[in-house]
Amino acid sequence: MRGFVLAGWICLAALVAISSGGCGFPRDPMGTLERVRGGQMRVGVVANEPWTRANGEPSGVEVELIEDFAGELRAETVHVRGTTPELLQAARQGEVDVVVGGFTDESPGIREQKEAGITRPYLVTRPVVGVPPGEEEPEDLAGLEVAVGEVDANAAHLKEQGAVPVRVDDPSEAGLPVAAYGWQLEAWGFEPTGLDLPEERHVVAVPLGENGWLLRLERFLQAHRGDAERLLRQGASG
Repeated sequence: MRGFVLAGWICLAALVAISSGGCGFPRDPMGTLERVRGGQMRVGVVANEPWTRANGEPSGVEVELIEDFAGELRAETVHVRGTTPELLQAARQGEVDVVVGGFTDESPGIREQKEAGITRPYLVTRPVVGVPPGEEEPEDLAGLEVAVGEVDANAAHLKEQGAVPVRVDDPSEAGLPVAAYGWQLEAWGFEPTGLDLPEERHVVAVPLGENGWLLRLERFLQAHRGDAERLLRQGASG
């Protein structure tokens, strides 16, 4: 009988411990949120316009968003430039607190979440194919040369649909159909076609397991979705 009673107390204690742990604010094993608050925020930046620009002083949509986030926490930002693999490894080792680079939840190295965690998507965009003024609208993408700013997921999607992605520095000056956002086409005077690419669900990367930090960043990004859209439009027109 005593054995049953003892076992019951052990089970009850375990349940209380689990319940207590589950009801608290998400924890940061490395203490990221508390360390950053009033201190320094180390921001990894992967160049990917218009989301991030790494030439000179880092800028771009996500760089500005993170600057505002740092302001809420009274933190100073320190930028660390690098490639996606380099900065994901830095996140894994706790050497950066956040990594931005126009990532989506389908970006290679990001979607696997092996080296860094990711926020919930804070913004959804959908690139479209547009044509220069006066140019005939194509019926499909088969064999069509399409200017792209980067060899990225959009270029891969174009290729899958039979198009020929052409990497150029400035798609608006290439004299070709382009894959871009609607507000970019409007700013460039291009005409959108009915040929859309898959939607993009944008995320930001953080060190694995820093759940309190992740939640705080997610709340900020969700609350500032409108700012992200405004910055995108400003970048296209500016």
